[in-house]
Amino acid sequence: MNRCLTVFGILLIAIGTCWSLWSILKTDSDYVGTADWLDHQNDTFIKQKKQVKAGLFLIIVGSLAQIIAQFL
Repeated sequence: MNRCLTVFGILLIAIGTCWSLWSILKTDSDYVGTADWLDHQNDTFIKQKKQVKAGLFLIIVGSLAQIIAQFL
């Protein structure tokens, strides 16, 4: 049981990390710094903030699963 919980926690942490960083990784480097990017920077920030919160939640749940697995 504890091995399954540990693996589940590791998977959640990996997914949460990728989820948090995906918006940064998919940003086109030619787009950054342009006038259009500056005009929409606030909208992008709000979207990225939600995505990072979701990823952080997955990381925290995965970490808690690993901690619980250590005591089983």
